Amino acid sequence: DVLTELLEQCADGLWKAERYELIADIYKLIIPIYEKRRDFERLAHLYDTLHRAYSKVTEVMHSGRRLLGTYFRVAFFGQGFFEDEDGKEYIYKEPKLTPLSEISQRLLKLYSDKFGAENVKMIQDSGKVNPKDLDSKYAYIQVTHVIPFFDEKELQERKTEFERSHNIRRFMFEMPFTQSGKRQGGVEEQCKRRTILTDEDGKEYIYKEPKLTPLSEISQRLLKLYSDKFGAENVKMIQDSGKVNPKDLDSKYAYIQVTHVIPFFDEKELQERKTEFERSHNIRRFMFEMPFTQSGKRQGGVEEQCKRRTILTGMASPALP
Repeated sequence: DVLTELLEQCADGLWKAERYELIADIYKLIIPIYEKRRDFERLAHLYDTLHRAYSKVTEVMHSGRRLLGTYFRVAFFGQGFFEDEDGKEYIYKEPKLTPLSEISQRLLKLYSDKFGAENVKMIQDSGKVNPKDLDSKYAYIQVTHVIPFFDEKELQERKTEFERSHNIRRFMFEMPFTQSGKRQGGVEEQCKRRTILTDEDGKEYIYKEPKLTPLSEISQRLLKLYSDKFGAENVKMIQDSGKVNPKDLDSKYAYIQVTHVIPFFDEKELQERKTEFERSHNIRRFMFEMPFTQSGKRQGGVEEQCKRRTILTGMASPALP
């Protein structure tokens, strides 16, 4: 009786958390017990709850109104304050659409109450932290918004929004950078570096000392590939994403132009491709946008800035080596 009571409490908790898909797994443990007891009243109740749970699943899948959580990477620095937690990183799962500012303020208050407000600082940058650059008399907290990351095989296996929000092992975030090494640059210099956080311990949602595996920038991979083939001195990267006039190029060099593009769908296609997987598979059109000014100047004030959209048609090529 204690076991069945606890399991039913667990199922009630899943209902309140809107994890309707998991209720059946709990009831699979309870149903054989009630069947053996011939407790048809309880069985009727369980099957009625299952019916309502699956109806809820159908409802939220159609409405898209169920918000299954927001994720953040939280890192702690300061041996004198966090002791064994110094340098550790965790993935925090927050309900619904929790903004970055809310969890940051909550953590700041929590540790300010513990260590004193004058001793706690928030690291605003999401980049890699060098502990040697930090002042040992402060406790530092770094909070970064992350999203679940899945490779193509996982996307095919995880077909529903719920499956892509449950038992997640990898998360990712992106940071802007410039190839020149400067912290900031013009729009034409901006790139994005993607960082993957991998749970190597198999712990759900909590990540101790995750391995940070950055994805190699495609531009660097192509540059190395063709530098090995033609010689580094003969290969140049075109930093601009605009249309290239071959007449403006020096014929003694091999030029490579890399532009970040995203899938493009018209309204009809968006209605047909309802899931994230369908919008990531068999894509025929891509797009990118470039800033420009009506006056023709390369750059201008905020009030002059416009964006030119370019649509590319064709199937995506296989992954680069």
